[in-house]
Amino acid sequence: MKEINIGQATAITSPDPLMLVCTKKEDGSLNMAPVSFFMYASFNPPMLAFAMRPTANSSVNIKRTGKAVLAAPGTSLKDAVMAYGSSNGGDKNKLEENPIALQNMDGTDIEFPEDSRIAFAVSLEQAIEVGDHNMFICRIDKMVADDSKEALFAWDGYAKVAPAQEK
Repeated sequence: MKEINIGQATAITSPDPLMLVCTKKEDGSLNMAPVSFFMYASFNPPMLAFAMRPTANSSVNIKRTGKAVLAAPGTSLKDAVMAYGSSNGGDKNKLEENPIALQNMDGTDIEFPEDSRIAFAVSLEQAIEVGDHNMFICRIDKMVADDSKEALFAWDGYAKVAPAQEK
């Protein structure tokens, strides 16, 4: 075995779960950013955790509002996910440049992609600085799913997105 770096480790352990973190900007518009640093954190109460860079617009938004929706994007969103991940929502309106169909969930005003396998409405419990990322520990307020949809996963780090089994 040879020593490797964290970037190489993320490529070797692919595929990684991929979520779109949906948050509200200060002006009320929607921001979406892909994240693969995601995990379930507790069954009782239901909680999840995810990590993002502190400078990410989604990090700023969830710290400000305490709310987000995390959605597992479906395969039709492949190009949009790559576009959303390549820019900062504080600088532009990513959804104007790469529009997608959106839907609502009872109990939250944060929209999320219509083509989603699962979505979680969450409330921020704690934000922890972990190296060059912030880890957000969130209570799951509501979950909805459509298991007929096929979710995207991050492959080779973030080099590409595709289903868990490429066809």
